[in-house]
Amino acid sequence: MTTGGCGMDQRAILVVEDTAPIAAIIEEVLNDIPAYQATAVANGADALAFVAEVQVDLVLLDVNLPGLDGFAIHDLLRARPGTACVPILFMTAGIHDAEFARRAVRGYIKKPFNLDDLLLRVASALAGGGGAVGNGRVGPLGG
Repeated sequence: MTTGGCGMDQRAILVVEDTAPIAAIIEEVLNDIPAYQATAVANGADALAFVAEVQVDLVLLDVNLPGLDGFAIHDLLRARPGTACVPILFMTAGIHDAEFARRAVRGYIKKPFNLDDLLLRVASALAGGGGAVGNGRVGPLGG
């Protein structure tokens, strides 16, 4: 995604989170960084519609969503040529190690999370690190 005006390249980040206050905070924090352009949606249908129109650089994906859950969205994104290689960073309060392992998820962020940790994880994922930054609440999946 490229903005007009100054010609600065921005990284498009899709936030898929059904809890409105959490989605708003994440979107605001990311959009405070000039290099990021975040858009939040509340469900899988909206997420799939968005990626059909906008080439995203990263997806922050809640696991528990109405309708399609985060795992179903992940699988659909991986099956599409335009999104097959886009980094996906799951956000969850639950324990989903088996599901993450089955999908070769390199890292996830555990809710509740610190916003500084989230920003580190986003930067890592966008740099090609898959978001696997280890520290207290935000750790990579073992392996």
